[in-house]
Order: sequence, then C-alpha cells, then structure tokens
Amino acid sequence: MENVLLQKPSEDIMSDLLNQSNRYLSLYANEEERLAPLFQQFKVESDILDRKTMPGHITASGIGIDDGKMFMIFHQFLKKWLQPGGHVDNGETPLIAAQREVLEETGRTSIVHPWHIENLTPFDIDIHLIPANHSKNELAHFHYDFRFLLIVDKITQPEIKDHHLCEWIAIQNVEEKNLRKLIDKLMSKNLLNSWDKK
Repeated sequence: MENVLLQKPSEDIMSDLLNQSNRYLSLYANEEERLAPLFQQFKVESDILDRKTMPGHITASGIGIDDGKMFMIFHQFLKKWLQPGGHVDNGETPLIAAQREVLEETGRTSIVHPWHIENLTPFDIDIHLIPANHSKNELAHFHYDFRFLLIVDKITQPEIKDHHLCEWIAIQNVEEKNLRKLIDKLMSKNLLNSWDKK
C-alpha cells in the first residue's frame, strides 16, 4: 500500500489531506471541537495549502526529541523559540514540507519517526493565529499546523548556510502553550525516549 504521507500530491490532494485529518481525529476524538475551523475550511472550495488562502491554510513542522530535549529554532519575526516549520510548497505533502523546513531552517537532515509508519497522519495538528505582517503584506490569519515526529541529525550540513539559531531545549523549559500540549501527548504515548538515528 502506498504511503499517502510520502507520496507526491496528486490533483486530489485535498482528499488526501482530509483523510489524514480524519485519521487524526480517529486517534484524538477529544480534539474534534478544537479542529472544527480546519474541517469547516475543507468544505470551502479553496486551496488550503496556498499561503494566500484565508482565513487560514495548512503549514507543516517537524518535532525532534532527543535525551529529554526538543529541537527548536529562534523565530526572528515572533521573537520566541518554536519548532522548525513553515508553508507547504507546490508539489509537496505536509510531511515532505516538514522535512524540507527542518533542513532549510537548521541545516539538519531528518528521517520520519517510526510512529508514522503505523499512523498515516500527523502526530499533532495545531491551529494558531499568525499576527499581521505588514512587511509581507499579510493580514492576520490561522495556520493549521500539521506536525510530524522526525529524527533529526545532530550534524549541520555545511552547504546550508543561512539557517536560524537552533538549539536542543530541555522539555521542561519549552514555554509555548501549544507545544506543552504536544509534550503531554508524547508523554501519554511514551514517546519521549531518545530518537537517535541508528
């Protein structure tokens, strides 16, 4: 069976994204009300991956954990520590976008955590408001962030030069509220152990 998380998007990408979101809710039924805006937007005829789509669009990010620490970048615009991630490019699935963003933002390669082999869905979906950015001519909008567990390489690729400041932050020092919820989810599934590449 072809893994829809890894396959190149077809013209029916909306169906694939909706299927991933439905599988997610089958794992986390208690999040249905919180994710209602995402499912409402699926009903609208729009490209939910296009960064110009309002009131929001799907983004992707990579969650790396190692030895009780989370791999994070310092976001220059928001001025806080967050997981690496960003917009999905044309021709990408959110999973591929998450890995690309980790590489571009940190200079680190990654592989997909085995949890996703059994669960063809993001580990976490978060909806958060992005403030208006007048320098990019962007209004305030929502990101429907598809978050994937990745095993992040410890070595920075020398050819990737313009990456963000990145660090492994101790789990107990992660301040972002929506990441605290993700950490609780990791703990409940006993997934906070080391994710080193073998």
